Amino acid sequence: MTDLGIPDTGTPESGADLPDPAAADRPKGSGRPRRPARFRPVRPGLLLSVLLIAVLLPAAFFPHLLTSRDPLAAVPHDKLLPPGSGHPFGTDQLGRDLFARVVHGSLLTLQASGLAVLVGLVVGSLAGLLAGYLGGIVDDALMRLTDVLLSIPGLLLSLALVTALGFGTVKVALAVGVTSVSTFTRIMRAEVLRIAGSGYVEAARASGTRAPAVLLRHVLPNAAGPVLVYAAIDFGAVVLQVSSLSFLGYGAQPPAPEWGSLVSDGRNYLATAWWLSTLPGLVIAATVLAANRIARALDGADTEER
Repeated sequence: MTDLGIPDTGTPESGADLPDPAAADRPKGSGRPRRPARFRPVRPGLLLSVLLIAVLLPAAFFPHLLTSRDPLAAVPHDKLLPPGSGHPFGTDQLGRDLFARVVHGSLLTLQASGLAVLVGLVVGSLAGLLAGYLGGIVDDALMRLTDVLLSIPGLLLSLALVTALGFGTVKVALAVGVTSVSTFTRIMRAEVLRIAGSGYVEAARASGTRAPAVLLRHVLPNAAGPVLVYAAIDFGAVVLQVSSLSFLGYGAQPPAPEWGSLVSDGRNYLATAWWLSTLPGLVIAATVLAANRIARALDGADTEER
């Protein structure tokens, strides 16, 4: 106690007891300020992923930009040549240029993957939109059907569907697309339930706007963002699933080149011609990893410094 009767709380003996003005700008658990986002360097992995996709997408529609060779032309005396200057990926057991077959195979594989994502996006978004906005028995019926689809492994369901539909690239795309409908439905429904209680939606309803107009003008544009991001994330998995079905023989029939069928054709020559399966397999792996890397960037997964 001091002479005036005021308790003595003591005085700080060092600057360590004083609050640090810069501490509020630092993330918890970090001893240095975070670098502003606009000054962060471009990550090499993301840049390489964008470059790879930028090369693959034109190749899927204009394969002659990368190679002038005919993917179906067989040259028997050039069979099983290793990768070299004349044939970057070597040749197969019939003397066909493997690089040309991989480039032309991207047309079938990427188009099938894009169609599969589109089927899942459109059908799943429509189902989720109706389930979240209408509610009641519509919501219950659609979500129970979604639960049934989610309970079946994706590859097993796509195998059952493609067996029923028949062989072919388009049918493989439809089968794979159906397997992703349930996830799109759940994401869209969650977004619609979040947005349906917003003030502008309630105001639109109170003003007498019809339900289809409310859905198209107010709910759908605001709920589309997370669904489109998931479509980008799902693309890599779809490429892998389409290639798996093609590997099993359900995709394009020979001699049409497709990434999965190219890997399957070379498995009998692994001991003598490793490039027949390895190089198309590496292309599939690089495409899947690049798509996932770009999707992570779109999702904001690396906005924080590591």
